[in-house]
Amino acid sequence: MLWGKRDELVAGSERRWHAAETGIVKSTARSWHCDYSRYPLAFGAVPALFSLMLFVPSYAAAAENEDIAALRRMLGELKAENRKLSERLSALEGTSPARRTKPTEVHQHPKPAVTAAKHPPTGVSPPVDPPPLPAPDLSEAAAKRPLHERVKELEIGWAANENATRQIIRDTLNKTGPKINNFLTLSGVVEGVASRAGSFTGPTQENLSLGTAELDFDIKLSDWLTGALVLHFDSGTGAIFPTGNQPVVPTNVPGVGVDRFTLDRTHVTVGDLMQFPIAARFGVEVLHFGTSTGVARLDTLSIGTPLTTEVFENRQTAGGLEFAWPTPPRQPPPAPVVVPRVSPLVVAPAVSQLMRWLGYTPLPERPFRPTPVTFPFDPPPFYGSVMAYRGSDSIIPGRTKIDDYNATLGFRTRGHCGVPYDQLKDSLICPWTLDFHVDYNTSVFESRFLHSSYLPFLSQIGRIPGVAASLKTSFGPFAFVGEVNTALQQARFFDEFGIARSMMPMTWQASIAYQFDWNPWVTEIGAQGNFVSVGYSGSKDMAGVSILQSGVPTRIGFVPQHRLFLTGGEWVMDGLKVAVEYSANWDYPVSSGGTGRVAHGAFGLLQLNF
Repeated sequence: MLWGKRDELVAGSERRWHAAETGIVKSTARSWHCDYSRYPLAFGAVPALFSLMLFVPSYAAAAENEDIAALRRMLGELKAENRKLSERLSALEGTSPARRTKPTEVHQHPKPAVTAAKHPPTGVSPPVDPPPLPAPDLSEAAAKRPLHERVKELEIGWAANENATRQIIRDTLNKTGPKINNFLTLSGVVEGVASRAGSFTGPTQENLSLGTAELDFDIKLSDWLTGALVLHFDSGTGAIFPTGNQPVVPTNVPGVGVDRFTLDRTHVTVGDLMQFPIAARFGVEVLHFGTSTGVARLDTLSIGTPLTTEVFENRQTAGGLEFAWPTPPRQPPPAPVVVPRVSPLVVAPAVSQLMRWLGYTPLPERPFRPTPVTFPFDPPPFYGSVMAYRGSDSIIPGRTKIDDYNATLGFRTRGHCGVPYDQLKDSLICPWTLDFHVDYNTSVFESRFLHSSYLPFLSQIGRIPGVAASLKTSFGPFAFVGEVNTALQQARFFDEFGIARSMMPMTWQASIAYQFDWNPWVTEIGAQGNFVSVGYSGSKDMAGVSILQSGVPTRIGFVPQHRLFLTGGEWVMDGLKVAVEYSANWDYPVSSGGTGRVAHGAFGLLQLNF
């Protein structure tokens, strides 16, 4: 622009010189004098207009200077951005596998550590390396691409490399298990339950509570010496569902408890039933009686508790012998199998899609080959135990002997219809499992519920034996549980009103579950992926009795006559389960001492397993 102004000035001076040479200047002056004499006002404004025109280039020059300054600022910002991108590009290319590898190392012999990894000792599986990352494209064509695209590509590769490294570390740690040391393994569960449920005598109530908080310590000093220690959080009320009956303690207000973290179960086992048919066992644990193992989440898929477990769960300090026969012969372990993963189908995909809609883009992860799993040997088909314990003084006052015992005898087996597992993906029957056992207990009123509910009358009731029979089986994607628990004699006593009572407690249950995205290698229905379950349980002679509490007749010792559960759940990720459930409880009719009402409930569960 400045050069253009210079040319105009030069051209103007040349024109003025040429006019002076030809005399045009004189004639122009004379004509101007004549015009001035005719139009003096017009020619008087000429100097003012000329002065005003002198300011116009100054304003134009100022505007031009502002544009130049803006362009210079933009150019400076662009240079700074390019400099930052160049620094990020240099850093990413400097840490890429292609840049880290020196050319002189290509023809070197492997180091001893690498050789040892390629030829591991016997019994040690070699480490599985992830697939190599693609080297960055450093060609001339790639260099001509926009700088931000090259930086983005290298950042994605770097993120994938970091994820692969973290996954290798996780897989390495998972092979050792959650071990605190060589002898102790830690696991546990935390459950949160949200509920809205009716009761037989009051209004519908909403509740948000801690269902379970448990720490499990598994101890294994050797194959012949094992143990367990379970710590459990208890709110003190003893029940989540308001239709159940709370223990009545004369010195406390019913339904109000004290939070506590207590020893729930523990045991010591001396022996290995896979190598020898007899083992000794001692501890504080739930005696075998139906499916009342004390860990209901391992036996049923419902959020609520079946009536069989609620009424007859018997936890005692006991010791005795276990047996299993015949002892399996020694043989090499079966070949490892790559088990297909069961994927969640509802909650996890929906949450993932929602997060993508909200703008979240997960970092790329490299796929890893599944780790082959070696399944354990089949246990002996026949098994059982005989455990002795000292019962409560409330049933037999002043007792001095250990004269109560619990015995169980069972049979278990499984099969795959003689067809390889990879050909059973569409089967609804095979593979199948079956576990049937019968249990006997000398005093069913030693159970937690019966003992606390009928405490004022236990000295009249005395020792009442009971028997339980249960069946757990699975066929393809289906699982079935059936159970019957009953007392063998009538329990007779007089209540606080002097009325003679006679009862023979009895409960039963039946449940069926279905596993979605099932494959033949799934060993436990409902332990992964999505599942649905329907459970029904019932009771007999459990309408309860009335006592005077603060001068008011109060019904105690009752459970619903019928209970129904409809449950659906999903393991949204490893170790995290969500479930929803509808429940219905039918009370005994008025003629039997109940209310004749139906209580409905809805429950939600969030469970963390580790």
